[in-house]
Amino acid sequence: MHSVLVYHTINEVEGQSDCPERISLGRFEQQLKWLSRRRTVVPLTETLTCSRKESVAAITFDDGYRDNLTIALPLLEKYQLPMTLFMVAGFVGREGYLSQDELREMAKHPLVTIGSHGLWHRHFTALSTKDAHFELIESRRRLRSMIDKPVDLLAWPYGECNAELEVLSGECGYRASWSVWKGSNGAHSRWRVPLGNRDNMLRFIAKATGFYGMTEAKWHRYQAAKQNGRLIPKVEGRPAPTGLESAR
Repeated sequence: MHSVLVYHTINEVEGQSDCPERISLGRFEQQLKWLSRRRTVVPLTETLTCSRKESVAAITFDDGYRDNLTIALPLLEKYQLPMTLFMVAGFVGREGYLSQDELREMAKHPLVTIGSHGLWHRHFTALSTKDAHFELIESRRRLRSMIDKPVDLLAWPYGECNAELEVLSGECGYRASWSVWKGSNGAHSRWRVPLGNRDNMLRFIAKATGFYGMTEAKWHRYQAAKQNGRLIPKVEGRPAPTGLESAR
């Protein structure tokens, strides 16, 4: 069973406010060491063609923090593990994020693939179709012009998407798109597993091996169905459903 792992920032600065998505350098290296020994880590695009039952993993980073270049990449080089960086196009050059030259440097690295994370990291499910279309097209255009390479992979900001957005993503030229538990887990809402500072090695192994994804995805879809009133009620004389209803 394969897992697509989601990182954001690898950093640990004394006095810095706590961030649930921030992982220390030491813990990150411990995770990479485990992956290099126990899993086959492949470029993200290879997960598009491999069986979901294959024991492979892929590493992704969202947003485009500068420490992805200065801290994460040297460790990925050490263990020779590939990664895909989903960059928020409008954040390039902001404080704490990659500059255009740094993004271009990463794009040239043989272990790195660049994808889009939207133009301004907005909630796509709250956008009009027109605005969503603009974000998808413009983020690709900007990133392509910066790195002089095709950009055809997308990660939905906040992991949020729906059936209409999945179709729109394909129409806007993306080969594949990834969410976090949302959507159909199809070509344009493939599920990923988020990592953060609460993940000790036991939790990390559960996430990297796919076990966590099986249970967590069902839980999130159950909650979505419950909120939307789509759970099947128990009927007298009929046994309650044993599975979880789909939130598609």
